[in-house]
Amino acid sequence: MKVTFIRAKNEPMNLDIRIEDNLFYHVYNRGNDRQRIFGDASDYRAFVEKMKSLAVRYLVHVSVYALMPNHYHLIVQQQAGGNLSRMMGALATSAAKRYNLKYAHIGHLFQGPFRHKLVGEDALWYVACYIHLNPVRARLVAQPEKWRYSNFGEGFLRQRKSQDEGNLHLWRGYPMYVQDVLKNERMQRELRKMLQSHVEGFLPPEGGHLQLGLSRNEGNL
Repeated sequence: MKVTFIRAKNEPMNLDIRIEDNLFYHVYNRGNDRQRIFGDASDYRAFVEKMKSLAVRYLVHVSVYALMPNHYHLIVQQQAGGNLSRMMGALATSAAKRYNLKYAHIGHLFQGPFRHKLVGEDALWYVACYIHLNPVRARLVAQPEKWRYSNFGEGFLRQRKSQDEGNLHLWRGYPMYVQDVLKNERMQRELRKMLQSHVEGFLPPEGGHLQLGLSRNEGNL
């Protein structure tokens, strides 16, 4: 199946690519040297709150998100007059200042600038599903809705908020699709294979998801 997130082998990865209004982008980054970027529940909550406030300021709609101990994934749309790059820059600066002050950390929190990839509507469910199943693959929770630091439960299992109504047609049936993938190992392998091309060099090898010493209870902070 051809989906629009697959890139040519030598295509530049990121920031030289212009961000267009009203298109979906997969935005992601991880800790420098794969270190943790969230130490406890308050760190996750502060990141989400700042992300939402900056999204309003910079006219960016966040459709999907999942925060993991050492990385994050978003699917966003920059609206007319908006600025995704400024939003993500401000978010990274805020998170780094907070983390460095709280944990007496010196140096970079993130491995570099955020990465982004265009996601066509034909690939939207694949990327979103991969993002929402991240906590399950990492064995932090058994079901995606149990992870408090994603919007699968809030944004998809429950009624979506009014600002999402323009894209509701794109998401009808999506929660059931996620549950189908969760129950089917073959679908999981196929999904991961497609996404390896999408975020080449970012995902760990099959079976090599970084656990960071977290227990399931710690994942339910």
